[in-house]
Order: sequence, then structure tokens, then C-alpha cells
Amino acid sequence: MRRFTRNAAVTAAALASAIGLSVASASATASATYTVTPGGAFTANAANPKLTSGAATLNCTSSQAKGTLKSGSGLAGAKLGSITSLTFTGCTVSGIPFTVAAAASTSAPFYINATGTTANHIDGNVSNISAKVTGTGCNVTFAGTTNGWYENTTKTLHITGGGSLAAGAGASCLGLITAGAHADFLANYVLTAQQTITSP
Repeated sequence: MRRFTRNAAVTAAALASAIGLSVASASATASATYTVTPGGAFTANAANPKLTSGAATLNCTSSQAKGTLKSGSGLAGAKLGSITSLTFTGCTVSGIPFTVAAAASTSAPFYINATGTTANHIDGNVSNISAKVTGTGCNVTFAGTTNGWYENTTKTLHITGGGSLAAGAGASCLGLITAGAHADFLANYVLTAQQTITSP
């Protein structure tokens, strides 16, 4: 999922979040378009991603995302890209191993949404997230949206937390996470090949 809406745009952002958008201004929502070059399939890798929720921190050694980006110009920011596979390795909480199973698929992707620009950064979020964490004394499904931004110069999708990501009903994890607990997912996914996103 730093550079996102506050104050006067809160109402617009709440409405936009329902379709996977978080905006820099109400007017930007209606008018902003994006150019993606070359678009198409992508693979991105992250070292040491982590998720924090309540008093628990889940650390993983690596994660890989695969998906597609739209191609061309004049593109709307909503659903600019789709993550259809998201895997994690080496995940632990306080040294105890855990499994993370993300539900991203071609039929139910996580959506990459662009919401504005800052210098060479494209601000946005990832929506429609659903991921299950299981292990000894732990069974939690996190769902929602997380904020982030894409950096053209380093071809990196920075996931910065925030958003609506939270533990679902029935969540239980070592007494540290309960239903409704907010979660922050932090990771830097570096694409294996250049994708450039600009606006307009």
C-alpha cells in the first residue's frame, strides 16, 4: 500500500477506497490518468517483508509477487495493475515458524491502484487483499487495503502500511492478535524488469 489524503479529502478518499482508490485531492480523482510502459506481465521480489498487528510482528525472509500491469496512456488509476500470485518464505513470529497463504489469483487478484504523483513517485495502494497466517496457536486472515507508492528510478513498489488491512472474525494468534486488529504490511518489491508509470 506518506503521501496520501487528509483533511478536506477524507470523505472523497473513503468513497474511493471502496473501489480501490486513495486520492491526493478530490479533483485529482476525476481527472488523473496514467501512462504505463511497457506494461504486461511482471515479477517483483522483496527481502525481509514484515507485518505488524497488535503486539505481534511477523517477519519473513522473502516474498515474490507476480501479476500484470495495463499498457498504454490515458489509463484510469483504479485497477492499473493486478497481483495474481503472492508468496512468502521463512516467516516467523518471535522465532516461531508460520505459514502465510495469500489468496491472490487470476480470478481474485489484488489490485494495484494509482492515486497521484509526487516527483518521480506514483502514489497509490493495493486493494482486495486477503492473506491467511497459520501456525502453532495462530489462525488469522487479514483483509483490506494497504498504502504504497511506485518509484520509477528503482523500479520498486514500496508498501508502506496504513489503509484498512485488519484481522477478520475469529482471529486468534498467541493471544496477541484479535478480530478487528489493524495490520501494517511493510515491504519493498523490486521488479525484475523496468516498468515506468507516469501521469499524465
